[in-house]
Amino acid sequence: MIGHKENYSYLCAALKGRAARFYKWEELCALARGDFKALESEFLEGRYRESYRSQILSTLSSPLRKIELSIIFEVTKRLRTAHSKAEGEPYDLMSAVLSRGDLHNFRVILRRFASNHRIQTEEYLWHLYGNLPRKFYKNIWDSNNIPAAREQIYLFDDPHGMILDKALMVLQNTGNLIKAERDLILSYINYHEGIVSKYQNKNGALVREFLGRLVDLWNINLWLRERANIASKEEGLRYLPGGAWIDPEVLAKAKVITEAVHGTPWRKAVRKGGFKSFQEFQWHLQSEFWTWQVSLFRKDPLGFEVPFGYIAKVLVEWSNLNIIAVGIAFGSHPKKITDRLIPIK
Repeated sequence: MIGHKENYSYLCAALKGRAARFYKWEELCALARGDFKALESEFLEGRYRESYRSQILSTLSSPLRKIELSIIFEVTKRLRTAHSKAEGEPYDLMSAVLSRGDLHNFRVILRRFASNHRIQTEEYLWHLYGNLPRKFYKNIWDSNNIPAAREQIYLFDDPHGMILDKALMVLQNTGNLIKAERDLILSYINYHEGIVSKYQNKNGALVREFLGRLVDLWNINLWLRERANIASKEEGLRYLPGGAWIDPEVLAKAKVITEAVHGTPWRKAVRKGGFKSFQEFQWHLQSEFWTWQVSLFRKDPLGFEVPFGYIAKVLVEWSNLNIIAVGIAFGSHPKKITDRLIPIK
């Protein structure tokens, strides 16, 4: 960390002090066993009460939508507040990790323009803890076609937005969503690796591993798509370079996924086996990815592990609360709901 401004001592202490605000596993399971009235009561009086009460007077939203909005407002506030406490190195590294919000939104936009049915009754609930504001996404969302969306990107004039522009251009020229997503991930990784590269220490290495694991996930998913005949090898798609653990050459030759993930952290997801569907296997991969990130919160108390783990804990809680709210609203069995939660034990 020599030569770079940083405030890890203060930042880590501040974020560690917020650990009690997260729901425990037992509390999440209890919420999943209750009814929607009990869930509303929890949001009215519990940890999300301030954000939820701001939605109560709204007559434009359904009860479920009000809960979803309160979660997203609270999560955005927590992550922005945490980011504002960082200085120098941790601020830059947090920016790279929080940019996953932009990546999520970019992928939503690509899928929107790849679909022939783009009429939406409500604006998408954007992940707004990254680098780009709601106005940027709303202007693109309201665009009638890809050229109009790309024009909005140029008018906004932000380098982060240009990551999306390149992917939209691929989609416009080829009509192939998977090729567009490949270009999106590659541009996203290259952009943030360029920023993180100046931190040649274990903190920077941690963020580079995060970026590399995103590449691993994309490559594994492409392998799975090919085997499930969702994507054809004839389309000329190539595995992305720069993965953290998965060798693209080994993956391309693998007849079974265990060959490609042998000796890597991804073997934990594969080891569970017995997957009933492509989607179920994807969930286990994502769950393993989140488990690794959350576990960092209790590692080096004066390193980037703490803010990185904190970000993951906030986002995992968001996902879990959304799963519970939607599950209860649609009458799912409690066990079915808890089986879809990301473990935080």
